[in-house]
Amino acid sequence: MIQKKSICAFDLDGTLDLTDKNLSVKILRMTKKGAEFVAATGRTNNYVRKTCERHGIMQPKFIIADNGGTVFDNREGKYIRKTKISEEKRRSIVEEYIRIGGRLEDIRYTDGEKVYAAEDDRVRKYYEKEDIIKYSSPKELMEEILGSDIDITKITLSGDKKIIRQIKEYIERSNINCWTDIGNTKFPVRERKNHRLDIMDGECSKGAGIKFLSEYTGIETFTCIGNGLNDFSMFKFALDSGMRAIIVQNFENGRISSESEAITDKVLDYANKIGRTKKVVISRFPINNHFDEIEGNTSQGRRIEFARKIEVVPNRNIRNLRGENVRRSRNFDTTKYR
Repeated sequence: MIQKKSICAFDLDGTLDLTDKNLSVKILRMTKKGAEFVAATGRTNNYVRKTCERHGIMQPKFIIADNGGTVFDNREGKYIRKTKISEEKRRSIVEEYIRIGGRLEDIRYTDGEKVYAAEDDRVRKYYEKEDIIKYSSPKELMEEILGSDIDITKITLSGDKKIIRQIKEYIERSNINCWTDIGNTKFPVRERKNHRLDIMDGECSKGAGIKFLSEYTGIETFTCIGNGLNDFSMFKFALDSGMRAIIVQNFENGRISSESEAITDKVLDYANKIGRTKKVVISRFPINNHFDEIEGNTSQGRRIEFARKIEVVPNRNIRNLRGENVRRSRNFDTTKYR
């Protein structure tokens, strides 16, 4: 019997433990049963390849990187899709960021292969274990962002919460066709908790990357696995297509993290709206522990064994089949997340 091909798209940070020494064996078993291993991450394509190489992990067949800014065919060693941020958009965003108090040293951008950053002692210390960084003086960095021929696929701005919120609101208010992902960062000083804003062109997202890959390969069956708000676009595309969305919940100090609450609420709200809550699976980090179930059922499209039936009750707690609470937060306005 010929196995039906499928795509199994994994977010990385907070979803898949890349230090798992048995991960390659699990991936190989999964691929033998028809599932193509795909990475879908906010990291660069080069970072994914080098990290897999460093830990001895089987390489993904395809890499959706920079939150959908690039799609890389790892078999052929070539980009099959790249969505860059136009010079006009870059200029508008970066000039406003500097105007409201942002620092050149807190700007990074990528073309899918390298991270371009300012020549600064703190930045070098932050990236001391990375070899995909290209340093320029702050002035040169600004010139590159505003007028270079580099295919910039993602810009990351860092700073205090006020500045990051202001630049996010500016992008939304100005109708610049870009989408953003906000979060915490320790850049440029690991001991200091800053905020960061990832900025991508409005035409790209992880969901758009999955859609493109499905059309490119002709594979119509897929499962999307992630843990954060930047994964919502691929969860939405999976649910719209009648496929599974697996939410991996992360925990902080013994309780579910705020971002896990937000993405769980948002996905469940959307699934309930379109009548596909049975396609939502809630798991806990790391997903590595559940590869046996994933590999056995991805191709057939059935719900995997560790999936729990979700009863969606607006603004109340919900429970899985074991009777464990799956908290739905009343404090998140999920409409503000992409």
